[in-house]
Amino acid sequence: MTKKTKARLPRYKRAKNPPPMKLTDRDKRIIEWVYLFRFLTRDQIRLLEFESVSKTACQRRLSLLYHNKYLSAIHKPTHAGYGSSKRAYCLSQRGKEVISFMYDGMDSKNIKWNKKNNQVEIYFLEHTLAVNDVRVAFTISARSLGYELKWIPEWELKALKEKVRDPESPGKYLAVTPDGYFLLKGEGREARFFIEADRATETNRRWKDKIRGYVEYIKTGQYYKRYKAESLRVLTVTTTQERMENLQATTKKVRGASFFWFTTKEKIFNNNVVINPLWIKSNKQELIALWHKGKD
Repeated sequence: MTKKTKARLPRYKRAKNPPPMKLTDRDKRIIEWVYLFRFLTRDQIRLLEFESVSKTACQRRLSLLYHNKYLSAIHKPTHAGYGSSKRAYCLSQRGKEVISFMYDGMDSKNIKWNKKNNQVEIYFLEHTLAVNDVRVAFTISARSLGYELKWIPEWELKALKEKVRDPESPGKYLAVTPDGYFLLKGEGREARFFIEADRATETNRRWKDKIRGYVEYIKTGQYYKRYKAESLRVLTVTTTQERMENLQATTKKVRGASFFWFTTKEKIFNNNVVINPLWIKSNKQELIALWHKGKD
């Protein structure tokens, strides 16, 4: 008589009879991360919740959450460049109910998610995961320092429909639509940042127009009016050193764009993105840190 082996769970659809599970505090945090970030890969979730354990343990837990309908998933094409997993996790109706309970019984109608949010084009998914690579890096760096991080995602910023008049073309406007905005607080200080997650898909002309939009946004006082703050840096995370140098050279041509800082995706994964010298200003060459710990 042979031992009964466990049935292998299907990869691309939910099991009809999923293994039983008890929802843990970590499971609830995972569901909340997915809700806040909208889409996350296994590797991104592992950085947020399983950094000190094996990939297998992370995958096993995500599989249980998926097959028990706490999470949904989108399967990415194999050419995708962000995260080794082919699956991007997203919220489900059952997960939404967990969020409602976690948020002190908030009416589920007020939870900013519905099934349509999971129906996206591959370009949008790839872009969102690229932005979330940056957001994850800042989240774990801030957490390690004991700092507070408040993030406004791209879809909320787009809803503001911010734009400025184009000084070079009367009657035309420049849109101001960053990929993210966050406030960092720690040691009695705070700093504010816009994020640009560049995937090397924009032309130099389009990038220059984007920079001009940001400069006008600051110069006209619209940034202050919206955020009630004067401090701002625009942080650009791009694909390669060569691409970074190209963006930096284009940015230098725009007067008043000294608040743009650059780094590459490779650097943010293996360092503390807040306090390590990973960044280059648009008009400088040496690597510097965003934040000097313990200094006024």
